[in-house]
This record gives sequence, C-alpha cells and structure tokens, in this order.
Amino acid sequence: MSEASRAIALQHAASVHHGSGDSEAALATAEAFHSFIVGTAEAPAAAAAKPAKPAAKKAAAKTPPPVDEDAEPAADEVSKEQVGEAIEKMLNANLRPVAIKLFAKYGAKSLSGVKPEDYAAVKQDADDALLNA
Repeated sequence: MSEASRAIALQHAASVHHGSGDSEAALATAEAFHSFIVGTAEAPAAAAAKPAKPAAKKAAAKTPPPVDEDAEPAADEVSKEQVGEAIEKMLNANLRPVAIKLFAKYGAKSLSGVKPEDYAAVKQDADDALLNA
C-alpha cells in the first residue's frame, strides 16, 4: 500500500507542478501529499512553501502550432487555393457582385478574410452561383 500511495502522491504533485521545471518543489509537494494520504502529516505546508511559476508559461506551452497554409489538405478538406479558383471562375463569369455578397455572407471582404473552417461552404456557394448564372 505504501508504494501505491507514493505513486498517487507523485502523480498529483506532477499535475500540480506540470511544466514549472521545479523538480525540488514537485518532490516536496509529493512528500506532503504522501504524508497526508498515509495520515502522518499535520498539514500540507510543504506544498505551499514554493509558489508555482507564472501562468503565462503554461498558457504559452498550450498554444497550438501555427497552421501551415501551404500544407496539403486532407482528401475531404477544401484548400484556400480551391476556394480562390472557384472565386476566380465567378469573376471570369462577370459575377463580381455575387462574389462580394458571398464574402460578406462569411464575414470577409476578400479570400484572405475567409476562415479556414468556412472554405468548403464558400466553395460550394461559389460553385452553386456559377451553375445558376
């Protein structure tokens, strides 16, 4: 039971100090947690002895990697280039006012203002406008 309680204490201490890089504080917290679990501690004072690193580092570590717009899309995804080609076809068919309204529908003034999650819908609307022209 003692090894299991130590493992649990270390697991909780690691989650408290995740990403701080302060292994001494994590071990002190683990010892305090273990003492608390087995009932030999008066209070977990060691856990509060050292303040954690600022939260800004944690937030920076959780930011997703930048999206590479030049990367190949998945088979079912629509790329920015495909949307651009559909809009270009609209412009070549003298449907500029329709293209402007299409961008406005998705809160954009140009192709660069269209959100990636809206690419498929914009392309579909552009193709529909070409078919109905």
